[in-house]
Amino acid sequence: MEGLKLDPSDILTRLTKLNVNKSAGPDDIYPRILYEAREQLVYPLKILFETSIKAKQLPEDWHSTNVVPVFKKGDKKHPLNYRPISLTSIACKMLESIVRDHMMFHFLDNQLFSTQQYGFLKGRNAVIQLIKMFDIWTAAVEVGGQIDVIYTDFEKAFDKVPHKRLLKLKYYNVNPDIIDWIQSFLSNRKQRVKLNNNFSS
Repeated sequence: MEGLKLDPSDILTRLTKLNVNKSAGPDDIYPRILYEAREQLVYPLKILFETSIKAKQLPEDWHSTNVVPVFKKGDKKHPLNYRPISLTSIACKMLESIVRDHMMFHFLDNQLFSTQQYGFLKGRNAVIQLIKMFDIWTAAVEVGGQIDVIYTDFEKAFDKVPHKRLLKLKYYNVNPDIIDWIQSFLSNRKQRVKLNNNFSS
């Protein structure tokens, strides 16, 4: 896998597509600011992103997350009626998406995904999987076969993936600099709860 080459036009496109109504992360940089100053910020962000990848480190604020409670329904005094939203640095999310897209291209280009993989791939979603399964079941019924189906779901599956397992990307020929950057991204993370402009320790 080749090293990550950052394209200023790609950074500009990502800045242009920012949702300006989102909240800022721990660095207090709002997406509206990044959007409005996008033309001027393309090259400074490119330098920042390149430095982060080359040094295999992230700015300290990029390791932090503000968790804010968002009301769902019911009694506002009951804590279970809120869901947590994690707010991280918008600039970090941009670099994270650039790294993800770079890796996705590598995995797709080298056909490293299983043909059984449907979730989280462009053009291969749960609806397409259901259509394929329905086709298989219909064929089985037409020849008098039996169909037994068991559905399972892993609760918060991505929250429970061991980081060390994620870092076995070297077996897929992922660039070592990218793996080291991901390891830095996953290390020394901090969370704090924000409520009415007050923060937990």
